[in-house]
Amino acid sequence: MTKLTMMGHIKDTARVLQRAIDERKDYGQDFIDFWLKNNFKKVIFTGSGTSYNAMRVIRNIFVKLLKVEGVAVEPTVFTYSESINPSSVFRNNQVLVVGLSQHGDSISTCGALQHAEKCGFSTLGISEQLGSAITKIADHYVHLVCEEEQIGPETRGYTETLLQFYMLAVEIAYQSRLIGKEKYDQLVNDAQELVNNFPTVVNESVAWYEKQQEELVEMQKASIAGFGYNFPTALEARLKFFETFGRPTSAYEQEEQLHGPLRAYHDDNFIFLIGGNKGSEFKRMIDIAAYYRRAYTKHVFVVSGEDFETTRRDLKLSVKTSPLLSPIIYVVPFQVLSAKLSEKVGIDTSVSPVTDNSISGHMNV
Repeated sequence: MTKLTMMGHIKDTARVLQRAIDERKDYGQDFIDFWLKNNFKKVIFTGSGTSYNAMRVIRNIFVKLLKVEGVAVEPTVFTYSESINPSSVFRNNQVLVVGLSQHGDSISTCGALQHAEKCGFSTLGISEQLGSAITKIADHYVHLVCEEEQIGPETRGYTETLLQFYMLAVEIAYQSRLIGKEKYDQLVNDAQELVNNFPTVVNESVAWYEKQQEELVEMQKASIAGFGYNFPTALEARLKFFETFGRPTSAYEQEEQLHGPLRAYHDDNFIFLIGGNKGSEFKRMIDIAAYYRRAYTKHVFVVSGEDFETTRRDLKLSVKTSPLLSPIIYVVPFQVLSAKLSEKVGIDTSVSPVTDNSISGHMNV
């Protein structure tokens, strides 16, 4: 089988997104039954790197659809510094700790699940790799259908994980009667429409890159800001930029970027703003974008599928989706930039630059 490039994985994502919809009863019914048999009131979502950013998105989905209290926290912080149930409001059997590790061998995430078990809480492990450490540690397990990625910087796995757990949340909400059939059908149709439109998002992102390539390739430092459901998208976009293209990149919630960092901004800064969905924060973003262009730098790029007055640097996607699903769309332009910019400057993302592996974040099974 031909080894896919980073860009190849991005283009292949629509295929596994369809699997997430079609196979939801196969990979998810055991977990759905487990959830329905319990009365979970609080869920801790944990993972490292890209998995942590995915957990932040999934936390938002579960809170919105399943009406639980949700907390996303880094696994080592959870294990050593976080109080799981400090007010004793919840019984132990009402708390679920969810750990995501695409390869299933993250030392920090596996350690967090072991800690949760010792504390008497239920645990759920998530990975693509069957038989990995996390499958043996967690009480319950969900297999990701993203399929193994052949390079280090994860793209397809991140995106598919979001849709897979959206589908699980939708199924649980319906089977627990939190939503009716009409709402259920709408949520599933939203997901299918997204999958149908996903290649368009990829193609428009590639065209945007090619239009801006000469300017983007000169980027030496960048910041990415998002709001609401797409603040985690900014975090994941930052990680992709930094781990591939290698230029210093920061990520902020939209309003937080106005508090302090601007003292370090100059005319060579590249600023990317994610306009995920309309509302007061979207209107604020338009004003902020104009301010950045006026006061700091011409290198300001707005990415949105909503209606706004564009500049030549902006990406106005022709595809729209629901706020809950929007992180699946808005991460794509940044995955594409990471892949294309790295390729342009001669960085092979399929080869790890790490040569000293004496300290590893992965455990031996």
